Amino acid sequence: MSRAPRPTPIRRLARAAAIVATAVTTVALAACSDGQVQVKSLASPGWSSFGGNAGNTNFAYPRVPDDLALSWTRPTGGPINSPLTVSNQSNVSVTANTPDGCNWMVLDPRAGRMNYCKRMRPGIEVQSPLIDQFDQPYVGEETMFLGWTAGGAIRWRMPVIGVPVSAKFVAPSVALMATTQGQILLLNTQDATFAAPEVRLRADANPDNAMQGFGDCVVSGPRCGIPAPAAVDFDGQRAYLNFWPQGAIASQVRALDYREVDGKREVREAWHADVPGGIVGPTAVSADGKTVYAFSRLGKLVALHAADGKPKWTFDYGDPGFATLTATPDGKIIPTGPLGGPLRMFADRGDKAEQVWSRTDLKTASLSTLTNSGTAWTVVRGNGDALVLTEVSAEDGKTLRSLPLPDAKGFATGVSVSPNGQLAVATHIGQVYFFDSKAEIGR
Repeated sequence: MSRAPRPTPIRRLARAAAIVATAVTTVALAACSDGQVQVKSLASPGWSSFGGNAGNTNFAYPRVPDDLALSWTRPTGGPINSPLTVSNQSNVSVTANTPDGCNWMVLDPRAGRMNYCKRMRPGIEVQSPLIDQFDQPYVGEETMFLGWTAGGAIRWRMPVIGVPVSAKFVAPSVALMATTQGQILLLNTQDATFAAPEVRLRADANPDNAMQGFGDCVVSGPRCGIPAPAAVDFDGQRAYLNFWPQGAIASQVRALDYREVDGKREVREAWHADVPGGIVGPTAVSADGKTVYAFSRLGKLVALHAADGKPKWTFDYGDPGFATLTATPDGKIIPTGPLGGPLRMFADRGDKAEQVWSRTDLKTASLSTLTNSGTAWTVVRGNGDALVLTEVSAEDGKTLRSLPLPDAKGFATGVSVSPNGQLAVATHIGQVYFFDSKAEIGR
C-alpha cells in the first residue's frame, strides 16, 4: 500500500483546517433542534484513549458480533508499544517505533488502508492518540503536543517540557496533557489556549532536554516523573497519576482536582498516597469514581479510597507484569500479569479482593478487555507460541471463542473495541489485526 503524501504547506493546512471547522459547525447546527450551536469536543464513543476510556478500565459497552472474523491485517514496519485507539468511525490509530517512514498511522476499517500517516519525532511511539467525536486526534512528540483535523492536518501546536504521555479528556473541550518531566497542562481542544494555569510537579523539569529521564519511563524509574497516562474521573473532575516526586525513594499515587472555583479552573493536589515499594504502570479509577486501583512494585494490587487516598485493600498478586487491568462497573477485575501467566478474575468486595476464577491453562500475552456482554477478550499463546484472540465468560472463565492471529508472535498490546463491536489488536513486533462481522467483510 502506498504511503500518504507529505504534509501540505502551511497556507493549505490553514485553509483545510478552516474547511473542517466550517464543516463541523454545519454538522453541529444541523444536529441541534433548539438552534444552539454545540461544537464542544468530547471523547469519541469508540476506544478513544489509552485504557479505552477516561478511567483506564479497558471496559467496552458495544456488543461484539457473533460472526466475528479476521477482516484485514497490516504491518507497521516497527515495534508497537502502545495500545491502539479506535474512533467513532472505526478508524484505527496506531503508533510504532519505525526506523524510517511513518511512525503514526490512521487506518480505515474496511481494508486497513492509510487514511493518512505521519513521521513524528521521538516520543510518539509511547502514546495512544486521544480521539474526539469528530475523529480529530490529539497526540504529541518530544517538546510538542498537537491537535489535528480528521484528515490529518495540524490544527494547533503546544510546546511542552519533555515527552507527552497519552492525553485524556477531563471536561467538554478540555484535555489533560501530562509529560514525562511532570508538566501538567489543561488545554482547550479548540485552540490550545490554557483552560487552567500550567503546573510543574518537579523542579528539575528541563525545557532544553526533552528526553531527560525518558529512559526510566519503561520501568517507572525515578528520573521519569510521569511514566503512564492518567486515570480520570470525568464526573468527579479529578485525575489520578503515577508520579515519582523528585528525590523521593518511590513513586506514589497523586490525585489532582481540576474543577472550576469561582468560574476559574485550577489544578490542585487533592491527596497523595505512598504505596510501599512505589507503583508501576497506569492508575485506574472505578466507574462510580469511588476506588483507585494501582499495582505496587512489590507485586500487590492496591485499591485506594478515591476520596482521600486511604487504603481499601491490597491483594498479593505476585509479578505485576504489564501492571494494567480491566474492570467492570460492578467491580470485576482481570489484572494483566506477567507474560505467559494465567488469566484470573477477581471481585472487589469493598474491604478485600476475592478470586472468582483462574485459568492456569491459558498463557496470557496481552492486556484484557471486559465487555458489557459479560465476556472478556484477551490474547493467549497457543500451540508453538502462536497468538490467539480469545473470548472467555466473565462468570466462570470458560472459553467461548478462539480466533487465530496469523503469523503473530511475541505479545499483543491490548484489545480495542469499536462502537460497532469490531476488535483491533496489535502485536509488539508491529502487526495490526482487525476483526469484523462476516456480514460486513467484503461489502
